[in-house]
Amino acid sequence: MLHTARPIAARLVLLIALGGLAPALAGAQDTDEGWDDEGWGSDPWAEEQTGWQWYGFIEGAVAPRLQSDPAVNDDFTLAETRLQLEGERRLGDYTANLKGDVWLDGVEDGGRGDLREANLTGRLTAQTDVVVGRQIITWGTGDLVFLNDLFPKDYVAFFSGRSDEYLKAPTDALKLSWFGPLNVDFVWMPRAVPNRFISGERLSYFSPRAGRRVAAPPKLDPRDRDDFGGDSELALRLYQTLNGVEVAGYAYHGFDNQPSARDADGQAYFPRLSSLGASVRAPVLGGIGNLETAYYHGEDDSGRDPDRPNDQWRWLAGYESEPLSDLTVGWQYSLEWIQDHDALLAALPRQQRRYAPDEYRHLLTNRITWQSPRQDLTLSMFTFYSPSDADYYLRPRAQYRFSDSLTGTAGANLFGGEDDWTFHTQLEDNSNLYLRLRYSF
Repeated sequence: MLHTARPIAARLVLLIALGGLAPALAGAQDTDEGWDDEGWGSDPWAEEQTGWQWYGFIEGAVAPRLQSDPAVNDDFTLAETRLQLEGERRLGDYTANLKGDVWLDGVEDGGRGDLREANLTGRLTAQTDVVVGRQIITWGTGDLVFLNDLFPKDYVAFFSGRSDEYLKAPTDALKLSWFGPLNVDFVWMPRAVPNRFISGERLSYFSPRAGRRVAAPPKLDPRDRDDFGGDSELALRLYQTLNGVEVAGYAYHGFDNQPSARDADGQAYFPRLSSLGASVRAPVLGGIGNLETAYYHGEDDSGRDPDRPNDQWRWLAGYESEPLSDLTVGWQYSLEWIQDHDALLAALPRQQRRYAPDEYRHLLTNRITWQSPRQDLTLSMFTFYSPSDADYYLRPRAQYRFSDSLTGTAGANLFGGEDDWTFHTQLEDNSNLYLRLRYSF
């Protein structure tokens, strides 16, 4: 049963207010505007534009927990009314882009804001593009499984019920893209940008030191990596398509995006991390198959320091097809192999050895998506299951397009498993059911 630290009615008023606002907005807006991945429509940039062109959305969202969480005194993982504005303006041969969110947060009780994009894009030469400023970068072949995409993620947003677009967090960077016989992307991030990780403020997590699930206060507060230049990160991608086969190589030098290490004083920090990887994607048996691998090399201790993560090999294999009209099915298998595992076990204190990860972690995922013939209704299920950890994470979702401007989404984040300390089972008390209503303009 949900406890009553904050009544549900107070959170539902966010959706009620949005529901009353949407009809008035609908009468004042042209429904031929563009859409992001939450809706449908025409391209607002089909004709040459002058000055700033603005669009965005208003969204109300609530996500009540499906069970009490002894560590978090809140019935909700999400309760907010959000406004996003996105703008674009031509400046000669370049384009200025802005995207920002402001919202009233009923979980953390206050107004919040996030500048997601503020950059200048254009062409330096006939073969070279540049993007400088705040941007969202993604590459690799995985579907919600990331090997060579080491740019920051927002797992708090992802697990608490926000739209999937918020899984990708912004970073301040210079990105150069050269197009030729071998295409090259080079990214320089002058300051390390970590994941928006679970700190205990909204979602609880398992602490091996405490031996139980914990939450704030105190929140997890790692040492920052914010020295300009000294804490910079570099990423490189080489890629090309040959006879319909996409091949790519990757390199990264920077820091782990998770605070996965602890110093001599016991404070968490982001250890150094370098990686090399490759991927291939190609048509296979009427669908699309992909293979990807990456090797992670951290601060070298050969497994003898339990407060620093060991090196890892990671592999991913995936396949997606459309067996029936309007039905898409995708499968993935991922393997994580921890190096020097025996040395890690020997270095751990006896009372913490039971919490140590297995040498091999296996993960299976499945995505099923169906759309109605008119594409007004979309039903989907994404399943994570780890046979080695004996845990799971289910993401059912239904989305309905009431009009060109108004979209409703209902879904859930369902966690479970056998041992409290595995990745998905530790989040079991954060399981939630979410509802979102979005008006785009």
